[in-house]
Formats: sequence, structure tokens, C-alpha cells
Amino acid sequence: MAFEPGQKIGDYEIMAKLGAGGLGVVYEARHVISQRREALKILLPEQLGTPDMAERFRREVQTLATLSHVNIAALHNAFYHDGQLAMAMELIHGETLRDYLKKTSTTLPQALDLIIQVLRALDYAHRLGVVHRDIKPANIMITSDGVVKLLDFGIAITQQASDLTLTGYLLGSLHYMSPEQVSGKRATTHSDIYSVGITLYELLTGTLPIKGTANYEIMVGHMSQIPVPPHEVAPQIPIAISDAAMHALEKDPARRFSSAEEFLHALESKPLRKEDTTVTMPRPRLDTFAAHPSSGSLKPVTPSGSGLQSLPLEEASRKLAVYIGPVAKIVIKKLAAQSNDLDFIYREAAKQIGSEADRAAFLRSRTH
Repeated sequence: MAFEPGQKIGDYEIMAKLGAGGLGVVYEARHVISQRREALKILLPEQLGTPDMAERFRREVQTLATLSHVNIAALHNAFYHDGQLAMAMELIHGETLRDYLKKTSTTLPQALDLIIQVLRALDYAHRLGVVHRDIKPANIMITSDGVVKLLDFGIAITQQASDLTLTGYLLGSLHYMSPEQVSGKRATTHSDIYSVGITLYELLTGTLPIKGTANYEIMVGHMSQIPVPPHEVAPQIPIAISDAAMHALEKDPARRFSSAEEFLHALESKPLRKEDTTVTMPRPRLDTFAAHPSSGSLKPVTPSGSGLQSLPLEEASRKLAVYIGPVAKIVIKKLAAQSNDLDFIYREAAKQIGSEADRAAFLRSRTH
């Protein structure tokens, strides 16, 4: 159920609705005893009957309870109200980096400061065995004082808890997802470093390093496309900073920075020239933001225990791969999770093929 201003939830009075995320609705609430205003996050009603989603919400509470860092939104309390789990968190007065960039141009020092604060939060979390898995501008808040707050640990994984995501599932935001996550492998601290690299690249150049009009193009790009170095997109970017971004974006996790601390040191140890301090970063195009897929949604690619395994998916993947390459397997399995109708799978898969003649040839192959 939705809550209205003035309504009581436990010891909290609802003041206003702030927004909704992948798992919960967030309200501004006032604690009736302390009078402190907090952010109250409540599991979405439609998720209550979904065991995986309810478990993710509970794990987010437990993960945040282990974290205490100036650059991570703090958990204050958690409780049940009429069977709904709620978490009371630090109320942040500010805006997301995504919204901030829509209307504000940053200087190079400001852009680096934002990323450095994100890396400090991740260095702390990684040392405690927490991998965020969904670093992106929409999950980075900037307070009115310029302090970064990392949000949304709803799909984070820890060393203490088993991963709810089965191998072959895509979880996170595709534009910021590491190659290993795209291919269905388990995310690691190196995956977070890649996502920070994407965010840094976007801050420096005003554009994403990996683009595409279809999900499969973005997937292929993450796995095989080498981005144009930032200093070639925006010549005012110092080469040392450009090199740091490219190091974070290595396809092989072992070739990236070994830790958030190393990435942090690489940015902090590059002294800016006097002329660099006034460089203004290009503002991201609004259509770049519009193209970002939603985050935090579970997109099954390899369902288990269903009749889908009996479908000739390998044959469909092999035929599609002729036109779009190795990502065909991911595309087919993702479609198979939506329907067990093979005609539907072929029709939707054909939409990922650029040439009309090739699309027709692929559809004809269905009957051979």
C-alpha cells in the first residue's frame, strides 16, 4: 500500500514521498520522539510475495548495518510494519549525480573530487567484503555541501552471504556493467572499478564509452570494444587522467586497478597544472540519460527447473551468432526467459539484426 503525508508507520510520521527504486518506495519521515527527519524506504507492495526480492531488501538492511562511512548513506533503523519491512536511513539533501549533470557543468577538479569520494566509499566497502554491483550516476548522491553519498546496496553481495543471482543472470545497469557481469559471471571488486571507470569517462567526456541502440550492441561493446581514450574525445583532459580511466576499463579484470585504493591513488597522485583547474567538462547529452536502461531489475537468462531447457536454444543461438556474434547466446536465453514460444524467440531475436535481408534469412532458418 502507498502511504500519505501525516500517516504513522511505527514511530515515524510520513512527510512526503521522495521517489521509488528497484525494490522500494522512499519517503521523507519524521521520528515522532526525536523529531529527526529521515528517509524511510519500504519494500514495494508488489514485491512482498516475491521471495527473492524480499530477501534482497532484507540483505540490503544487513549490509548497510555493517557499513559506516561518510560517503555511504547511513542506515539508522529497520523494522516491520504490518508485515512490510522498512529501513530508516540518513536523509540526504541534494541530488543524484545523474540529475546534477543534466543542469550543471563541472570543472576537472570537481569531476575528480566526485570520483575520488566514490572510490573512498568503495575502498571501505571492499575491505569489508562488500561488492556494490550497480555503480552509476543515479546511485551517487551529492549533498548541498558537495559530499558524495553512495546509495542503493540492494544488489550488493558480501563474503558472508551467498549470491542470490544465479550464473547466467544479468543484474545491474547495462551501460555501467562490466564485461564479466554481461557474460553472466560473478561480480567482484574489479567489476565495481569498471563501473566507476565508466562514470569517470562520462564525467570527463560528456558521453558514454560504450554505446548502442540495442542491448546486444551494448553487451558486445563491453566485451570487445575498446573505447576512444577520453583525451581524444575531449583534448583538454590531461593524458594521465585519461590513462587512469582507460586502465579502469580494461576488459580483463586482472588488468584493471587491483583495488579501489590503487585507482584512488592514481587520481590523487596526478597533480593538475594551473591551466587544468579551470577546464570545464562537456555536459552529457540528455539523450544519453534517456537511453540508460533501468537498474536493479532481475533479468533471468538461464531459468532452471522450467520446460525452457527442452527448447533448441543452442541451435537458435548458433544461427543468430552468424549475424551478431557471440552475444547471440545471451540474447536467446534472455528471450527464452520471457516466453517458451520458439516463434516469439526468433521474431524478437531478429530485431537485433541490422540488415533487413539478414533478418529475413535468419527467420527463414527457423524452418530448416
